[in-house]
Amino acid sequence: MLNQGQYGEIRTLECALGAEYNEETFLYFLSLEQARATHSSHQLRLLLVSLEPVPGEPVPIPRASASRLFEGFRSWLRETDVMGWYRQDRVAGAVLSARPDALGPETSGFIERRVREGLQRRLPSSLAGSLRVRIVHHGPRRFVNA
Repeated sequence: MLNQGQYGEIRTLECALGAEYNEETFLYFLSLEQARATHSSHQLRLLLVSLEPVPGEPVPIPRASASRLFEGFRSWLRETDVMGWYRQDRVAGAVLSARPDALGPETSGFIERRVREGLQRRLPSSLAGSLRVRIVHHGPRRFVNA
């Protein structure tokens, strides 16, 4: 039997099935993936979704819409993709776990379109028009195309 005191730190990183990671935990997993990508000289792909009525200015995502958004993530992404808040309640994120050579520009564009269209069907029309979906590539040193 596990000693709960000894493994308490691990329990804080657990995420209930059907729930997303909060910003702090998601950024922790993102930092691990960034280190792994840098060490192997590969790029990391991060899918970001936000509501931006004014480009570049994410607004809070209502709780019900956030729930639909993460349901959509789970429908279209791999089980191994880490999903959570990149910016709590404003920008949702998913670390894409595909092989480094499997996500070229055309594949990234296809994923962006597929996710955007799927999420637009799930969100109220008043929000769907301001949905921004993008894949950000992280090279060995920094994020590009953010």
